[in-house]
Amino acid sequence: MIETDKRIVFLGDSITEGYGVSPSECWVAAMPGDMVNHGISGDTTAGMLRRFSPHVIREHPDYVVIMGGINDLSEGRSLQSVQHNLQAMYEKAEMRGIGVIPAVCVMPDYDMVLENDWAQYYPGIRHLPEQLEQLAAWIRSYARSNELLCLDFAQFFPNYTTDGYHRYFSDGVHPNERGHAIMAQIARKLLFGLTEI
Repeated sequence: MIETDKRIVFLGDSITEGYGVSPSECWVAAMPGDMVNHGISGDTTAGMLRRFSPHVIREHPDYVVIMGGINDLSEGRSLQSVQHNLQAMYEKAEMRGIGVIPAVCVMPDYDMVLENDWAQYYPGIRHLPEQLEQLAAWIRSYARSNELLCLDFAQFFPNYTTDGYHRYFSDGVHPNERGHAIMAQIARKLLFGLTEI
């Protein structure tokens, strides 16, 4: 567990930034202590790697939570390239003495995703379910092998959504206010041992 007074950078894409909800409703905003949200909507792991120095190293955090890959895979980039970029970020942080927290993203509601008008423009959508599962397995394995705390939203999110998974998303990919509240609860428990939001 992490002490609540530590400085943590959250590096990611729209789900980290809080796309579709107000800043105060984003799951990152519910974290205690000194939090820096460097989620950027639409970003890929390649983009995250390029901005790693200004958005992570120069912030001098105690820890960095790294969550990405869904945009890469949706756009048709290879799973191997995502793994390479994530591992490069993990290693950059470790070299600087920054604690690494790999994160596994909430799995989308794929039926809802396919109903979106924009889905047809993303060549990787068809293979997204199996690729995200493979990425999740790789992240979990990396965390175990390196004795790292893993923020695994995919594993625990379904436990809170038994009244209908789709009810927690705005478009099948981005969690709505209810979804972010659940993510906040999961993150607070896994990272800090806190059971209340």
